[in-house]
Amino acid sequence: MYHHISPLTGPHTVTPELFRDHLQMLSDKGIRTLSLDEFAEWRRGERSIHQPAVLLTFDDAWLDNWVYALPVLEEFSAQGVFFVVTSWPGDSVARVGLGTDPDWSPFSHTESMKLAGTTSGDRVSMRWSELLAARDTGLVSLASHSHGHGDWWKRGIGVKEMLDYFEMDLRHTKDTLETQLGACPPHLCWPKGHFCSSMMKMAKNNGFVHQYSTLRGSNQKKATTQIRRINVENRSGEWLWRRLAIYRHQFTAAALGVVHQNLHYERMSNRYPDFPREEFVGPRFRLI
Repeated sequence: MYHHISPLTGPHTVTPELFRDHLQMLSDKGIRTLSLDEFAEWRRGERSIHQPAVLLTFDDAWLDNWVYALPVLEEFSAQGVFFVVTSWPGDSVARVGLGTDPDWSPFSHTESMKLAGTTSGDRVSMRWSELLAARDTGLVSLASHSHGHGDWWKRGIGVKEMLDYFEMDLRHTKDTLETQLGACPPHLCWPKGHFCSSMMKMAKNNGFVHQYSTLRGSNQKKATTQIRRINVENRSGEWLWRRLAIYRHQFTAAALGVVHQNLHYERMSNRYPDFPREEFVGPRFRLI
């Protein structure tokens, strides 16, 4: 799980040099990068994969993904997924040469979050023209990261109102993706990793049968709706290899996943006390 690929250092940011080191490591170790369709087919048991494989995901579709991440993906012919907050991209033409433009510089994650979705959001978010151009390389899949980046948690007064806002958000993100892509992919990445049981069911009923969390762990064939991910830090390819090696073993991945899952659900329950506690209870002895 990546967010920013940028020369800046700070939270949720990996430099282009270290991102290249990550992809070089994957190539050297014979680890395949999957497209979103390949990953979904494998999870449904419709595709066999006979080598280690990963899904590279990029949350929020920041402009620096267009400037810095895409060229490295192209260099290695690696697949990636841009999860798009569908109210953020603008409609202007694609920008070229930003990486060498002395009048342009990337923004930190904190600055990007302040600007995203505002009248200045075009300075930090990819445009639809850029997203479609990335898709047309054949290396990038696009899917939903919601329409309003989880603003239903702040806008509702009480559980019912929050769930109503969430259902409205699902409709908006589906409509936008159908307009821009011709169809809405059945994949939803939870903003900030926040979700509850009712929202999971609502998303699934709206066609989002693959739901991407921030819960740590690996994934299995024919598993349930939620997909686990590993956060990638601004560290070397060797560090990432050691990290993957831990989660490659099913028992270790499950044990660590359960610990993180229970801590996550406890934090969610404390953060959103209006919701019944059972909304944040997950299975304890198997991967979700």
